[in-house]
Amino acid sequence: MSDPYLVLGVAPGVDDATIHAAYLAAVKACPPERDLPRFEAVRSAYEAIRTRRARLAHPLFDTYPPSTAELLDRAAPLQAPRRPSAELFAALLRGEG
Repeated sequence: MSDPYLVLGVAPGVDDATIHAAYLAAVKACPPERDLPRFEAVRSAYEAIRTRRARLAHPLFDTYPPSTAELLDRAAPLQAPRRPSAELFAALLRGEG
């Protein structure tokens, strides 16, 4: 699962009403009849952060593997302004970064 905040297009500090409004807008933009995989991604993102309790538990219990783009974003401050070397990227993939 990717970052639910990015999927719904909200900031991490928003309230329940804002998340619900973003969910409804996303469902309206891609109904399940038109794009079922996108709808499922939106639905699972909403389920992951729909309440305050879920938002607090999400970073503790969500264990999705990071994408290549997320790894490069994490490594950017270490190698700014260049991309990380192959060795650093491999270390990040192994979880040593």
